[in-house]
Amino acid sequence: MGLAIVAAALLLWPFAGWSWIPWLAGLGTLLLLRLLRLDGLLRGWDVHVAGLAVVVGLMLSTGPWAWAFGASIGVLLAGFAQLPWWRLAAVGAVLCVLSGVGFWLSTLEDAEVQRQIQARAGDSLRVQMGEARPARVFPTMLRSVELDDPDPICRLLTDPAEEELLRAVPAPDCSAAVTELHRRSSSMAEFNEDSLPEPLTTVDGKWFVDGCDTMWASAAGREVGRVAVGQTNPSVQRFAVIGFAHC
Repeated sequence: MGLAIVAAALLLWPFAGWSWIPWLAGLGTLLLLRLLRLDGLLRGWDVHVAGLAVVVGLMLSTGPWAWAFGASIGVLLAGFAQLPWWRLAAVGAVLCVLSGVGFWLSTLEDAEVQRQIQARAGDSLRVQMGEARPARVFPTMLRSVELDDPDPICRLLTDPAEEELLRAVPAPDCSAAVTELHRRSSSMAEFNEDSLPEPLTTVDGKWFVDGCDTMWASAAGREVGRVAVGQTNPSVQRFAVIGFAHC
């Protein structure tokens, strides 16, 4: 039984990210049992109990597909140990393929979930860092392009607005889009904030800035010449770009 516990722990360890925490938990369990003088009551099984604590900790750090993949590897290794009787090894190989595919798919799914969570968190953070007044959004965008500083404009773009801008420029990401807009506008005159159009409030509570006659439309294109500004989080008095419209 002790060998089986050690094998299970070693097989699960890589899937737990080589974490030492379960092993420390097992060591702590062993020390606690001996400090409480329970090792005599367990009749030498205290080491096995500590080993089970390690296995349980590793299982909590992984998932069912990792358990299945680890068990499949164990069956395969046991089959290799019994060669030339190859049937158990063949079963282990098939189980490794099936559980390996399942583990790979579950890993991709977990990564996609994490990406979506981070994207939503990033979008929420950008909105909270937006401008306090809708009239400040467009000048901040133009100043960001003029200085080739992507942070001010990228924090003002919600995900849909960023996707529209990347299609219009085009560019792989927001920082690259700002660099390209800066390159296109480098020969243009410096913009004057006093001459910029004021946002126009619409009936549904959005603001549209007509940038069709400004450096913005000349650099980014007339398909994103009109900038839609909105308060995407009612609990935060901040305004961001929620989309664009054609001139």
